[in-house]
Amino acid sequence: VGPNLTDAYWLNGGSPEAVLHSISNGFPDKGMPAWKPVLGPEKVRLAAAYVLSLRGRTVQNAKAPQGNMEP
Repeated sequence: VGPNLTDAYWLNGGSPEAVLHSISNGFPDKGMPAWKPVLGPEKVRLAAAYVLSLRGRTVQNAKAPQGNMEP
C-alpha cells in the first residue's frame, strides 16, 4: 500500500517541506489521513524525517517508480 519511498520519484514532492505537508495534511481523497491532529507537530516532524531517511535504500520487490523525479 502506498508509493515506493526508497526511490527518487515522489507523487507529491520529495522535499522536506513537501513530505512534512503530506504527512500533516494527508490526502483524504487518496485514502491518506491527516496525521497532524493525531500525532501533533513534533511527531509529524519525526515521521517526516524517517520517511526522508528511506530514500536511496535498496529493498526487495520494491514498487515501480511513480510521480516525478526529485533531486
